[in-house]
Amino acid sequence: MRDLRAGRRSFATWLVLGAVGLIALLAVFDALRRAPSPVSADEPAGPVRLAGDELPAPGLLEGTILFSDLVECRPQELSLETLTLGPAGPRVGCNLWVPPRGGTAAVSLATALGGRGSVVGLLRLGDPPELVGELGVVRGEPSWSDDGRRVAWCTARSHTVVLEVESGARTRVEGCRPTIAPDGSVLTRPAALLTPTLLRDGEVLLGEEELLRPFRRDLEGPLDVVGFDAHADGLLAVVTVRFESGRRPSRRLQLWRGRRLEQVIQLPELSLPAGAGRLGDRVEFAPGGRSVAVAFPRSGMQMVVVDLELGEVVLGPVSQHGFAWSPDGAWLAVSNAEEIRILDSERGEPAYVLPLGVEAVAWR
Repeated sequence: MRDLRAGRRSFATWLVLGAVGLIALLAVFDALRRAPSPVSADEPAGPVRLAGDELPAPGLLEGTILFSDLVECRPQELSLETLTLGPAGPRVGCNLWVPPRGGTAAVSLATALGGRGSVVGLLRLGDPPELVGELGVVRGEPSWSDDGRRVAWCTARSHTVVLEVESGARTRVEGCRPTIAPDGSVLTRPAALLTPTLLRDGEVLLGEEELLRPFRRDLEGPLDVVGFDAHADGLLAVVTVRFESGRRPSRRLQLWRGRRLEQVIQLPELSLPAGAGRLGDRVEFAPGGRSVAVAFPRSGMQMVVVDLELGEVVLGPVSQHGFAWSPDGAWLAVSNAEEIRILDSERGEPAYVLPLGVEAVAWR
């Protein structure tokens, strides 16, 4: 009996000592948790300056390059004035859409349920960038106004919503694949799989009769509006494809001013796996209006650059994980996932190389 009582006292003693030890460990853990954490190698204490033999001299190129890094998809910016990197933003999706001006961008957050689009958030550009809101499910890519005050996107219900960022006011426009033109109008196309129609603010701007002009009238086949963009001088670029019986599809870049067709340029027909999108889903004028970039919508896919004065493709097809025109249109930044190449927009040759592996890139 005495041994039993001694055993119980011994057990109680060890139990108390264990509890005291546990409390001490928790106190140490809490102190460590509250203490400032040491700066890690991937979160440096100060600005990081790029180094490399093929960099431009600091200040030679104007503006700031914003990008989403390939490893963690954290938005970040590079000052071309100093060649220094700003602090990285939150870990989000790798897609990044940045207006030429303004303090807000759009960023992908997750794939929508069923894979029909992406959940897209609003990102305040700063030091560092931070998430400030959510647009919801976006089909395709959102489009910004040049001043960054409005953003438009196609919803899961196949219509376009235009958001006034400051006020939060929303308006609805018929159609999808929106592009906010420099004059403030919203270009879309009907949400059908194939459509020969381009809309402006929900009304027909160019229909099948106009858009069929560059194609042979003696051949039959459906016509589709693929992508489009508008320049500040009123010129409209429209990529169309005609599916003709017994022939390969014929893809044309059409240049319109109002209802007058000014130029037609043949584009290459590139075969890629199903689900890769189509050449021409993304169309983007250079700021000066001399060139147009025509691309697949997904990263790792191909793009071409068309010189409108020469009337021909002068670059590509070339694979890209993101591209952006410089603010003056003299340069084109193209990411190949390992580096960003700065190309002369007239010759299409790399002049400088930024040693950054990125998934999306913008230049402003």
